[in-house]
Amino acid sequence: MVFLTAYIATIIFVFGAVIGSFLNVLIYRLPIGMDFKKGNSICPNCNHKLNWKDLFPLFSWIFLGGKCRYCKAPISKQYPIVEALNGAAYVLSYLFLCGGNAIEGLNLKLVGYMIFMSALIVVTWIDFKHQIIPDSMWIAILVGGLFIVGDKLIAGEFTKEWIISKIIGFFAVSGLFFLIAFLSGGRAMGGGDIKLMAAVGFVIGWKAVIIALFMSAVLGVLFSVVRKIVSKTAMKGVIPFGPFLAMGSAICAFVGESIFNAYLNMFNIY
Repeated sequence: MVFLTAYIATIIFVFGAVIGSFLNVLIYRLPIGMDFKKGNSICPNCNHKLNWKDLFPLFSWIFLGGKCRYCKAPISKQYPIVEALNGAAYVLSYLFLCGGNAIEGLNLKLVGYMIFMSALIVVTWIDFKHQIIPDSMWIAILVGGLFIVGDKLIAGEFTKEWIISKIIGFFAVSGLFFLIAFLSGGRAMGGGDIKLMAAVGFVIGWKAVIIALFMSAVLGVLFSVVRKIVSKTAMKGVIPFGPFLAMGSAICAFVGESIFNAYLNMFNIY
């Protein structure tokens, strides 16, 4: 059983890395309005059409020494990082969010969490580079949430309390963000962050999404401090909050509710 679980986890990682290659296409094309459904992959430096040999996730970057086969320009480390990160996120979702044990865990819930994790990875890179969160990503997260709901229905585990938690989660943080945006005239909070956290809250529930908010703030502060120490200067411009919301949300999909309950238990509240 352990061997079968490890074998399935390996297959899932490879599948995740392949999808990660597609995520790199989205990260490059969505912000510039380029159709990701048409056209071949190209080198962003020389615009040469990439051969099938150039498109193996992880391995192509390693074998090419991180350089384009045609113009020898450096290929961003983003490409293997996104591929490996997406593969790892899929495996962790299988093992810890879906009770992965051999074929157990290969269900609609896993599909939902795969969509969720991939969308958060795309949000992280695009918002950090371009300060935008494409609507397609929070919609994808909502679709992932519907897969999770469908899995609960099929498994006969759907309860009123569970779906109420999801509905409250939809508004728990996004409602706060909307209020901040309204009071500041849109200067202090972007619409992308509001919609992102509405979708995230629906997937992970109100307890986890509240912890995700606090964790995102901590990650943002740590990034700013480390960046200032390393560069010796403050980061210029506005630091996008979306990447930290995405990272905090991904982490809290695994541990957010446990942290929330542990905090309440400390004070004998829950």
